[in-house]
Amino acid sequence: MQESPRIFIAAGEVSGDRQAAYLARTMRAQHPNVELYGSGGDKMREAGVDIRIHTSQYGSVGFQESLRFVRPLRRVMNELRELLRAEPPDMAVLVDNEGFNGLLARFLHKEHIPFIYYFPPQVWLWGEWRAKRIAQRAHAIIPAFEAEARIYRREGGKVAWFGHPLIDIVQTGSDRNAILSSCGISPTQRTIALMPGSRFQEVHQLLERMLGAVRIIKRRHPDIHIIMPLAAPHLRTHVQEILTRADMSETVSIIEDHVYTCLGHCELVLLSSGTATLEAALLSVPMVVAYRVSSTTYFIGRQVVKSRFIAMPNILLDEQVVPELIQQHVTAERLAHHALVILENQAHAESIRSRLSEIRPMLGNTSVLNNVATFVLNQATARQALGQATAA
Repeated sequence: MQESPRIFIAAGEVSGDRQAAYLARTMRAQHPNVELYGSGGDKMREAGVDIRIHTSQYGSVGFQESLRFVRPLRRVMNELRELLRAEPPDMAVLVDNEGFNGLLARFLHKEHIPFIYYFPPQVWLWGEWRAKRIAQRAHAIIPAFEAEARIYRREGGKVAWFGHPLIDIVQTGSDRNAILSSCGISPTQRTIALMPGSRFQEVHQLLERMLGAVRIIKRRHPDIHIIMPLAAPHLRTHVQEILTRADMSETVSIIEDHVYTCLGHCELVLLSSGTATLEAALLSVPMVVAYRVSSTTYFIGRQVVKSRFIAMPNILLDEQVVPELIQQHVTAERLAHHALVILENQAHAESIRSRLSEIRPMLGNTSVLNNVATFVLNQATARQALGQATAA
């Protein structure tokens, strides 16, 4: 009797942990006996992955910012190498986080352990030269965007593009009013959201500026309710400290459940550049996007990034549909200005919503997660059978 496939999953930060958890849960639904183990965070553990090494806290944006993780990452990588040599999987799945998973991919390739790269580096936006190396090393590549798929195929990679999983994931609850009430939100109250990011660095750089913008907005619209969907539990203490220091603990409601239903109710969201911009776009929520990193990181990034924009909705639409504030332009005053333009001009807000609604068809068809899970399970099972035949 054939044993269940053994799959190692690696995610190196909050967003990867979340996407890996969705995939793991879907694989378990299709194959309840599949053995899943690896490195990641609480979301993966809740989805049934045996987390041997906790790594979801190692997330940063930029070159200079990542330096503080060099020493702990070296230690973690050594532990992962020992684990994989002692318990080699039939297939490994690397999820997002190029800095972390790039090192792991090199090791897996050297050890002849096949791996699938899920959410591979976004070579369509910067560093296209990286695609060839990834294509040569990976057993298969599952990109999130069709533009990535074309590049990886061109470089000889085995590519399976099913669409972006957020199509399946970003859904609001059916009993909207009851959900909002359970989260302390009046269904009739005007509401805006703050989403300063899933990394400590982003929260540190952006939250105080967003709170400054809230003060300005509430002078004109005192009845507006402010919510903050919490990106990860380990950020709560840091966020609470900033809210307390700003004397805004009573002004901002932290939301941990039913995030998409709450976000979909909002007239506007102030948020960091990243996956959250795509989530808000799929809910057709107007947004003001902020991006702030060290000057060194920004200088290097401008030399290699091909896109004119930093917000994914603008990149996909090839037009600045939502406002972007970058570096020194991320101030409370500028955030508030762009927010008020949207909040006080209904026609403008509706035009943004209309343009954002064009994004969903660009991201592929539905059942993305089911198709990805089926593909990974089939590949792992095939490798398992090949290994058993070779051993015999």
